[in-house]
Amino acid sequence: MFSVSLKSRNSPLQKLDGRTKLIFLAVIFILVLLFTDLLYITALLALVLAAWFIAKLPTQPLKEMMQFFLWIAVIILIVQVFFYPGTTNLVHISKPVPAIGFSGYLTLEGILFGLAMVLRLVVIMIVAPLMVMTTPLPELMLALVKLKIPYKFAFIMTTALSLLPSIQNRSAIIQQAQLCRGISYDSGGKFITKLKASVSLLIPLILGSFRDSQTLEVAMNSRAFGAPIKRTFLLESRFTPVDILVIAGAFMLLTIGVMLRIRGFGVY
Repeated sequence: MFSVSLKSRNSPLQKLDGRTKLIFLAVIFILVLLFTDLLYITALLALVLAAWFIAKLPTQPLKEMMQFFLWIAVIILIVQVFFYPGTTNLVHISKPVPAIGFSGYLTLEGILFGLAMVLRLVVIMIVAPLMVMTTPLPELMLALVKLKIPYKFAFIMTTALSLLPSIQNRSAIIQQAQLCRGISYDSGGKFITKLKASVSLLIPLILGSFRDSQTLEVAMNSRAFGAPIKRTFLLESRFTPVDILVIAGAFMLLTIGVMLRIRGFGVY
């Protein structure tokens, strides 16, 4: 399981205001949903990867995310390649493909659209951890509130992110305990055995998470969470000239993207 905790403490992205990074995140999300053309989505992927390396983040989380995403990507690609309608026929399949039932022509448009959908999800998977790994959670909470996001929603989001490391640690502890009991998670490729091992991991993990949530609920109620009071923050949030430049660039990119989309570019 890959980690999405804070990794970068001394990088250009970490020095940006939290609101700037949230605006950049929102712009990337909007653009990646606007376009379906492989070329445009590849350009967005290049932009996100450039931001990842500017942030001086390690590449290991990228590798772990791609391993996690591999089978999902294969399924998406197969579905789009076989069933997306197109006009440029490449290969004719006369007999139905087992487990899919497809017969007919594989089209160039289907392959390109399938690759675009895979890259679209890759962009989304990379840009969200990029935000979390360069922003301390108190700063993220402040940024959400400053952007007029309701405090309860901001609290839920940051609390969920703060619980991820504890869930990962609990998962590792449970795996070690199960290994001591003779349960193997590496069963040589036997699907049923792997499924049973996964169940033995997921059940205590989910129950432990429920216990944590109940403890958190009691702590929140004892502190009168949700009371109608004016909240203050220890941190201060100020835009710097670099923040203004990045925000202006993000909105310019969004404007160009919307104009291109209106004119019919970026879609098949």
